[in-house]
Amino acid sequence: MKRETFLGGAMMLAVAGVISRLLGALYRIPLYPLLGDGGMGLFSMAYPIYALVLVLSTTGINVAVSKLVSARAAQGDARGVREVFGTSLWLLGILGAFLSFALFACARYIAENVTRDPRAYLSIAAISPAIFFVSIMSAYRGLFQGLQHMTPTAMSQIIEQVVRVGTMLLLAVVLLPAGVERAAAGASFGAVTGAIAGLAYLLFVFGRVRGDLGLDPSAASGAGGPFRTAGQIVALAIPVSLASGVLGVTQLVDMAVVPGRLQATGMGFEQATSLYGQLAGGALPLMNLPTVFSTALQVSLVPSVSEAAARGNTAVVASRTKTALRLTFILMMPAMVGLYLLAGPITQLLYGSAEIGTSLASLSPGVLFLAVQQVSSGALQGLGMMSVPVKNLLIGSAAKFALTWVLTAMPPLGIRGAAYGTSAGFLLAAALNLACLAGLLGGGLLDIRGMVLKPGAATLVMAAAVVQVHGRILGLTARASVATLGSIGAGVVVYTAVLLAVGGLTPRDIEVVPGLGPRLSRLLSSLGLIRK
Repeated sequence: MKRETFLGGAMMLAVAGVISRLLGALYRIPLYPLLGDGGMGLFSMAYPIYALVLVLSTTGINVAVSKLVSARAAQGDARGVREVFGTSLWLLGILGAFLSFALFACARYIAENVTRDPRAYLSIAAISPAIFFVSIMSAYRGLFQGLQHMTPTAMSQIIEQVVRVGTMLLLAVVLLPAGVERAAAGASFGAVTGAIAGLAYLLFVFGRVRGDLGLDPSAASGAGGPFRTAGQIVALAIPVSLASGVLGVTQLVDMAVVPGRLQATGMGFEQATSLYGQLAGGALPLMNLPTVFSTALQVSLVPSVSEAAARGNTAVVASRTKTALRLTFILMMPAMVGLYLLAGPITQLLYGSAEIGTSLASLSPGVLFLAVQQVSSGALQGLGMMSVPVKNLLIGSAAKFALTWVLTAMPPLGIRGAAYGTSAGFLLAAALNLACLAGLLGGGLLDIRGMVLKPGAATLVMAAAVVQVHGRILGLTARASVATLGSIGAGVVVYTAVLLAVGGLTPRDIEVVPGLGPRLSRLLSSLGLIRK
């Protein structure tokens, strides 16, 4: 297998993430008419429970395996790599089997006492086996990511989502005559077939390349046995899982706090619930959408930094971290400003409600802050400082809670206060991460010119173009959807052109784009549009 650079791997994961999220959004278009409000409600009760169990059980172990494999691979320790992988495989296998059985066994209790709808029992039971297969899949993904082969993970994500969506729609149609409960359960079962398909692909790839992973089998191992390795995996995984849990808990806190604080302004409970729904159900998913790129950078950065740190090459650690942060600012600054400027038109286009744009515009700074927090967390995790991002995120969450409590109850702000609190919490967590990295790697880590000034200048020009184009198209056609899509397209073109003009992109940045990257880089270089 060809070893990928961390930027190339991140781009592969980003493309896979975009495709997966698009499929995850589009399946609702045909599924909703099939299941109706009630069936979608039953399906929506099962999936969050399954997702929460997965995040808490597999996310941390996946990162831990990736870090340990990359560190041992950097030392040429083939036996150590195999020991980490083998230990993670049985650890995740046992954990996945237990959690799958536990969720299946408790499905009726959860349906009756947690979701408060006994009809959700079949959907929860149907999705429970997926935990086992996804857990096993996480071990293989951790291995490939640790060896800096991101393509298998990316392809398995796409295959998993395609099969999942196909199964959901097929079983929903087939089982609908038997009742909406069974149709919703069939849709939930798509997670199982998707996980099996993704795992089957990884097993196929592993079988083909297991003897050609670029390691010396005769190298000595310092792993210290499977039980010691299991302890290392768990010790590294717990902080990462806790960080994932912190985000879930803050959402639960918002659910408990925001409507009540809105009512403290004299607002009725129905209006308060409606505004919270606009924030949590409409604006937050759109804020999270651009971070598919920063999530990919975070996943790719962990093994890349870990490998360089294992070799004692601090300069490479600093260079890769600096590059990842620079790309984060380049990608997220225009996303932040674009969501702010077009908040109302975008939510009108997607949800048929421009009112949700109030929450989205207030959340838009959180796009950049959350992305920086994710990427800086990846660098810290690669350096083995797993607990630091958790502590910083807890501090940020505490600040978010305090600001949300105070600002949401201010009548001039209302729901915007909750959005400001969320953005401020991510800002604080990101700033603390960056301060820690600067202390470890030096103050030169923060390249103000490359991270802020160049993308900032391009973003300002883009903002002016977006406003002008949106107004012009709206004046000509009076079709809001055409104006919104046209202004987004114009913004992308103008931002890219200005960024090239000010030297904000390098040939290496272009080359990592899958497929056309190398040829596009050569073309732009020959035209003098990018500087070597």
